[in-house]
Amino acid sequence: MKLFNLYFADDLLLFCKAEENSVILFHDALHAFAELSRLHANINKSQLILSKSATPVRDRLRAILGFQEGQLPVRYLGLPLISSRLTIDDRKPLLLKVDERLKGWSSLHLSFAARIQLLKSDISALNIYWAMAFILPSGVLKTIEARMKKFLWQGGHNSGAAKVAWVDVCKSLEEGGQGIRRLQPLNRALMSKHFWDIIQCNESSIWVMWITNRYLRHCSVWTAG
Repeated sequence: MKLFNLYFADDLLLFCKAEENSVILFHDALHAFAELSRLHANINKSQLILSKSATPVRDRLRAILGFQEGQLPVRYLGLPLISSRLTIDDRKPLLLKVDERLKGWSSLHLSFAARIQLLKSDISALNIYWAMAFILPSGVLKTIEARMKKFLWQGGHNSGAAKVAWVDVCKSLEEGGQGIRRLQPLNRALMSKHFWDIIQCNESSIWVMWITNRYLRHCSVWTAG
């Protein structure tokens, strides 16, 4: 049985095949770990998330582990873990975080330079975090940029027209802009990092290993259809 894990602080995700023998070994490994470390899995906080292929043995697997069954999406490090494209509900946390920060800053009497700096550092970092994990819909990116633009030109006021086109504001300092990154090109650039990991066959990535075994077993990334 191959066992993969993702962990951060007190959050731990363990993966195994959705079959009885693998789950029994999984259970025995947890028990052995608990005996050695005296650290026991909290049944009330642990969940078993099964793939659709495991439906015939669902009850048996739940009985072996004793965990309650969970459903995707779940959140891990602030991001939704999903098996499909982002839905409207999946995107809401990103938009809410952007709105919360911009609303909090709007109550302050910030200079134009201060607003530029906050957009370049805080909001950009928030967008990069999501853009590294997902292909974000263009509508979401346009909505975020519209709110960034409103905050830049209006601050905490309800009036004030844009004095420079947003595309020019987002140019580099050398080109006469303010160095704010456009979100859609940034998202594409960050997604290309995953493509590079596939080319390099990065074995430290569970996702790369899955893509390779699922789609690239008999062909290369350049010829896969």
